[in-house]
Amino acid sequence: MAKRKAPSSKPQRRPRTEIDRNYFFGDVLIKTGAALGVVLAMIAAYTPITMQSALADRMFDYLAVMGGFGAVAVLCFLYGRHLRREATHWDFD
Repeated sequence: MAKRKAPSSKPQRRPRTEIDRNYFFGDVLIKTGAALGVVLAMIAAYTPITMQSALADRMFDYLAVMGGFGAVAVLCFLYGRHLRREATHWDFD
């Protein structure tokens, strides 16, 4: 008597609404992160101080705000890329 083989596991498709939601919010977060990066670059270019002079003048509040917004920009961009990849990645590719 032959043993039965377990049926091969079929990849599950996610609902279309989940795919659309991940793609949309991924796109929004990527654009938000990029826009925050551009704004920070413009502020840094317009401000007449450098990082060294800000440290020398003990302007830690300026550095904290710029670093905080920089971190938010990077996190938004990276999480948006993650969501976009989740929306376009198939388990059976």
